[in-house]
Amino acid sequence: LKQSIMRVFPNGSGLLLGLFLTFAAAWVWPNGALLAESLFSVSDIAVVVIFLIQGWNLRAKRISLIWKDYPNLLVIQGFIFWVPLFFVLFLEEINFLPAQWIDGFIFLAILPTTISSCVVYTSIAGGDSDFALGHATLSNLLAVIWVPFVWLTFGIDSEVRIQDQWVSTGRQVFPQIFLLVLFPCFVGWIARKVFSKSGENKFDHYLKKSTFLCILFLAYLALSKSILRSGEVNFFNSLIFLLPYLLVFLVFHLLVSWLGTLIFSSNRSIQVAKFYCMSQKSLAMGLPLAGVLIVGESDLGSRIVCPLILYHFLQLLAGACLISRLKEWITRTC
Repeated sequence: LKQSIMRVFPNGSGLLLGLFLTFAAAWVWPNGALLAESLFSVSDIAVVVIFLIQGWNLRAKRISLIWKDYPNLLVIQGFIFWVPLFFVLFLEEINFLPAQWIDGFIFLAILPTTISSCVVYTSIAGGDSDFALGHATLSNLLAVIWVPFVWLTFGIDSEVRIQDQWVSTGRQVFPQIFLLVLFPCFVGWIARKVFSKSGENKFDHYLKKSTFLCILFLAYLALSKSILRSGEVNFFNSLIFLLPYLLVFLVFHLLVSWLGTLIFSSNRSIQVAKFYCMSQKSLAMGLPLAGVLIVGESDLGSRIVCPLILYHFLQLLAGACLISRLKEWITRTC
């Protein structure tokens, strides 16, 4: 029984169940997030653990190849940043989106991809996780300049100069990227080179499960904080109202991301990596960027955070559901 559970957990069905249980835990006991973070910064620790493990699995030579593959580099980053933005602006133009939520959808559309779930989903589906990690990390670095620029162009009016926004955003986000993502990856990569590789496959098996547990924990923290901030009734009503609009965005995002995988790629492991890179939006990057760009505007902050939280949950569910099918698709003989 134990072995059966361990085999199911990293696949789509097990992770999907874990996400539902995470949402239930956040709804029943949201104060757990405050209790956990009153002791120490558990969210940061979870992120560090995720990227230590990703560093352990890292193949540095593979990542360096993304710079030589200019066509895929332009396609992936373009599909991450430009295509969702054009779609939201189109929905705004035809008056499909509610006026009070347009800012939230614009902010969601311009975010980079989620590094952790993008890489983990790619790895479990049998895709090229190093390829995914390289492009996901690059998108998060580009976002430091891209998000403030586009937000000031298409978002709310602001009296703050764009140069000042870049400086303030860079000061907050770059250290976070280095300390929580790049440095742990480097340490994990060095650790694999230093330590013996005996029993490596068994060790990697448990590391992969630790990554999933950390992702579920981060989802619990994000949901709990949003419930505590808005109140259960307001939070639930906002989710119900936003759900159909976010589902439209999600379906478009998934379809256009899949079409993007077919451009300049025939290798299926690369195509899966491209799909998860292009079909994710980062909660981990979105929340600190929102905190920098929207200072002292609690109402606007809620209109941005609520779509971001719900969409992050929806994309995790969608990504988990597709893991098994994509894994079968990769291994299928053409």
